[in-house]
Amino acid sequence: MKKLLLMGVVAVLMGCALTDSDDNAATDAAEQWAWAFFNCDFHEAAAYCTAESNQWLRFAASNITEEDLKLLQGTAVEVTPTEYFPEANDTMRVVELKVRNFLKPTAIGTPSTIQEEGLFHVCVVNRDGKWLVRMAGLPRSEKQSRD
Repeated sequence: MKKLLLMGVVAVLMGCALTDSDDNAATDAAEQWAWAFFNCDFHEAAAYCTAESNQWLRFAASNITEEDLKLLQGTAVEVTPTEYFPEANDTMRVVELKVRNFLKPTAIGTPSTIQEEGLFHVCVVNRDGKWLVRMAGLPRSEKQSRD
């Protein structure tokens, strides 16, 4: 009986460790992607994205000008602690990121500005054992600016 109980405890602990490992891997992928994406390093961001996300990276890259790049002074990315997201499961996580000093999207022909802070929810999926960001569009800040 003791052996059975001990095996049950070990199985539960191993299951928790796997979940924590997946959470860490998903969070790391989201953070690495965000750093590259918001610093306009779209080639590097592609390494952390699903194949179907590449169209959004190309679109974002096509709307960046040399003047926009001159505005970037170093974007900061921070993973924020999140409560439970009902969408999370064994192959998908939602990671909340706080991004500071990033280019604010503007209308074509309008000069870009730097957004002080934004809050983003990023969908990360497990593909063949690797956690990757799945972009269904360009990221939009949940935290609206005052202007």
